[in-house]
Amino acid sequence: MTGPAVSVLMAVRDGAAHLPETIASLRAQADPGGALEFVVVDDSSSDATPALLAAWAEADPRVRVLAAPAPMGLAAALNLGLGHVRAPLVARADGDDLYAPDRLLRQATALGADPRLDALSCGCVRIDEAGAELARMAPVTGPDRIRFRTLYTSSLLHPGAMIRTAALRAVGGYDAAYWTAQDSDLWARMLAAGARLDNLTEPLLRYRVHGTSLTGRRGAPGRALSLSVPERVQRAYLGGLPPGHDVAATVDLWQGYRPLAPEAIRAGLAGMERIAAAARRREGPEVLGDMRATMARALWRQARWLGRRRPGLAASLAGNAARVRMAT
Repeated sequence: MTGPAVSVLMAVRDGAAHLPETIASLRAQADPGGALEFVVVDDSSSDATPALLAAWAEADPRVRVLAAPAPMGLAAALNLGLGHVRAPLVARADGDDLYAPDRLLRQATALGADPRLDALSCGCVRIDEAGAELARMAPVTGPDRIRFRTLYTSSLLHPGAMIRTAALRAVGGYDAAYWTAQDSDLWARMLAAGARLDNLTEPLLRYRVHGTSLTGRRGAPGRALSLSVPERVQRAYLGGLPPGHDVAATVDLWQGYRPLAPEAIRAGLAGMERIAAAARRREGPEVLGDMRATMARALWRQARWLGRRRPGLAASLAGNAARVRMAT
């Protein structure tokens, strides 16, 4: 008998509130072109999660549940499960998200059609605790654009990703030191090893956003750990970090999640321009066009936030945005 074509890998701790919905969406998956298996790690749950997983395994022989002897954290728990995976493709899933019934089929088909790809995620619909839709998120596509954007951010949604097992194991799986940003670190290491990553545009995942996310409560240590990934990537891209290069400001300006202080804007712009100078020597038109458009949007966003408080700086940023957008 042949082994499974796709292994769904999930680690969960105290996920009883949403786990039944997730299990139902996984059991409803269309045939991805071969047998499925589900490798699920219970990371020492103290709620009804073990009972829910045991009932799932009893009803579905494709399910194997592994019990962690003590809380391990997501990265280590996923590594435990990875050691038991038998399929050539690993599909990540989280215990509180919902998956379109053709998610695994669409991703397995796309990876089968392009053997150069090593990981493939998808678009998503963000939902709240109750499952109400918050927003539809269109992903960045194109391996070169995704590779370049790793200098600033992660472009693949981790719980919607399907990864070639060999490529995941070749980089040693997950780094257990990353209790946050496990996915950013993984993608960066895979890219450094020559992997190609991409996204399907379709929203094949309903991604649950909790009131208090890990990102919101990780604090300064978590932010420093997360920033260590783009710092590592920028250091490699620039051949070392020049004096005065502010990775945090560069990342914050590119991502544009919040207004920045004028000095952070200036430092971030200097960092982006430094990277842009290197990019113009080595990147193709697609990456350069995406880079210019993103830089311009970042500057326009900060200019709008400054508004009347700093009209001179806002006007300067707007001028820089126009210049960057039109640059060759």
